[in-house]
Amino acid sequence: MADIFLAPEKIKHKAKNPPEDSHVNILCSFCQNPKGMSFQTQKPDESIILFLRSGFITENLSWMIMSVILMILPPMIAVILTHSDLAFLNSPELGRFIIVFLLFYYLFILTYAFLNFLTWFYNVFIVTSDRIIEINYSDVVVHRMAETKLSHIEDVRYSQSGFMSSALDVGNIYLQTAGTEENFEVKMVPKPEEITNIIIDLIKK
Repeated sequence: MADIFLAPEKIKHKAKNPPEDSHVNILCSFCQNPKGMSFQTQKPDESIILFLRSGFITENLSWMIMSVILMILPPMIAVILTHSDLAFLNSPELGRFIIVFLLFYYLFILTYAFLNFLTWFYNVFIVTSDRIIEINYSDVVVHRMAETKLSHIEDVRYSQSGFMSSALDVGNIYLQTAGTEENFEVKMVPKPEEITNIIIDLIKK
């Protein structure tokens, strides 16, 4: 798996008049001028302006709820069955089967939760002083990276729809590039208006 977090001493940052650097929380979804962060293809004179992920709650809540429901399901079924008068439940063979089944069942749930977490954690969007970089992981071993120069971006806008998006201040960012280059869409990131304004200011420099 590609490591986007490399030793900070290997790359010198020379941002021009940056705001105060932010200490990076490993689970952060929005970080401006992250301190001590770098990536593999970063240039010596290139600084990271924004490090973005989809919001933790908006992106992960559904699979977290599903994982919790699946984990408490067997105990709930066990409670119901203890109040039933079924003779086959006292079979030793059935008891051994249930133990093996539960081991695989909970292993499946943990794997499901872990893969969903990794997908969120490694799907990142980076805005530097020179370019836009998007890294997408579809699973543990397959990833895709796209990038474009800031000078190639023609339009930047954002959208927020629904009460929850407004309440949590999350939204989608759309970046239109010149010519045949790929357009970028970043979904459900925090502070979409602030992100849009920062990118626009960088383009104007």
